[in-house]
Amino acid sequence: MKRYFQTMFGWIVTVAFLTGLAFAQSASAGSEPWRIYEKDFVIGASSVLVPEGVFLLIRKDGRIGAVRFTNIERRGEACIGRASYDSYFQADGSGSFKATNVRKRTGRINLKPPRGPGKLSLLVNFGYPKVRIGDWAFTAYCPNGIYEWPHSAMSQKDYGFEFAGTSAREVEEIDTSDKRLRWFRYDPNNKVILPISDLPK
Repeated sequence: MKRYFQTMFGWIVTVAFLTGLAFAQSASAGSEPWRIYEKDFVIGASSVLVPEGVFLLIRKDGRIGAVRFTNIERRGEACIGRASYDSYFQADGSGSFKATNVRKRTGRINLKPPRGPGKLSLLVNFGYPKVRIGDWAFTAYCPNGIYEWPHSAMSQKDYGFEFAGTSAREVEEIDTSDKRLRWFRYDPNNKVILPISDLPK
C-alpha cells in the first residue's frame, strides 16, 4: 500500500510539473508569436518549436532521428490544436535516411484546452501526446513543439539528446554529415531562433 501511494504521489507531481510548464510556455509565447515563428525554429531552454513541413534532427549515442510536422491546425490559443507528423529513425550509426533499415512512423497530435475546476484540471488534462521517433518518445506541449527530454523522464534536465533544425522538406534531402548543421542540447539559459532560409538540408 505504501508503494502504491508513493507511485501516486510521483504521478501527481509529474502531472503538476508538465501542466505548469506547458502553461508557462503558453503564457510566455502569447498568441502572436505563432505567426512570427512560422518560418523559424525556436530552440529554447527546454523545448523546440518546429515550423510546418521541415525536418528537425535529433541525435544521441550514434543514433539519429528526424521529425516533420504537417497539417498544423491551431485553435487560437498558443499551445492548443492538432497536427500530423512523420518521423524517421536510423540506429546503425551511418546517419543515412536512404538506407532500407530506416524506421518510419506517422502520428497525430491533438492538444485540447484545459478543463476541470481549479487544480482538478491538472489530473483531467494529464496525458500529453507523444511524438514517437524510433525508440524515442518526446512530449508534445504544442501541435508542433516538443520538450527536449524523453516522455518517460521524471525530471527536466539534459539527457544527452541534441537537436538541429534543417530546411529539408523531404527525408531524402537530409544530409546529417553537413558541417553547417547547428546542434543544441538542453540548456536552461538557451533560446535561439533559426530562420529556415539560413539552414542547410
